[in-house]
Amino acid sequence: MGRFIRQQGILPHDKLSALKVTVIGCGAVGSFTCLTLAKMGITDIEVYDGDKVEEHNLPNQWYRPDHVGMNKTDALWDILVDFTGVELKAHDRHYDRDALRGLVISCVDSMDTRMAIWREVKKLKPDLYLDARMGAEVGKVLPVTPSDPASCRHYEEDLYPSTEALPAPCTAKATIYCAAGLAAYVGAMVGAYVNGRKVEGVVVDWRLMTVMRG
Repeated sequence: MGRFIRQQGILPHDKLSALKVTVIGCGAVGSFTCLTLAKMGITDIEVYDGDKVEEHNLPNQWYRPDHVGMNKTDALWDILVDFTGVELKAHDRHYDRDALRGLVISCVDSMDTRMAIWREVKKLKPDLYLDARMGAEVGKVLPVTPSDPASCRHYEEDLYPSTEALPAPCTAKATIYCAAGLAAYVGAMVGAYVNGRKVEGVVVDWRLMTVMRG
C-alpha cells in the first residue's frame, strides 16, 4: 500500500485493485496503456495480440531490442513484471469473440478489426469501452457505455470500414509521444471512471498542441 501513497488521494487503490481490464492490441498505444494501468495499481489486466515484436516497433512501442522476435504479449508480460510486479493474463493471438469483463480498451490499428470488436462489445456489454486510435501525430480516445443506446449510436457514427480510412505512408504512421500521450489519456479516463466522474472523449493533435472533446 505504501507504494501508492502519492496518488491515494486521487486514485482509490481499493477500487483500482478490484478492477478487471481487457486490453486488445499491445502495439504502440496498447503497450504504454498496460504499463500506465499497472503503475496506477491495476493488477487484473488481460491482453490480446497475435503479433510479434519487430525492429520497426522499437521507436514507438514499449519494447526492448532483445524482445524482437518475441510475441508482443510475452514481451509485455516480461516488462510489466520488471517494472510493476504485475503478471498479465496474456493471449498471444488476436481477439476472437472471447468473453469480456469489466473495462475493455481497444488499441488496434485497423478499422475492420475495431468494427469486429465492437460487435462483440455491443453484445456482451462490459461496464465501459474505450477505443484508442492513433495516426502519426494525431489521436483520439472514444469512451462508450455499451448499456446506453445513445452512447452506442454516437460511437457508431465514428465507425467505418478500412477501405474508407485515409492511407498513410509506412514512414508516417506512429510516434512515441502520440502513443504515450494517448495512454496517459486512457489512464485519466480510467481514473475518472473509478471515481464516479463522467468519462469524456478527447481528440489530440500534437502538431498543433491542441486538445478537443471527442
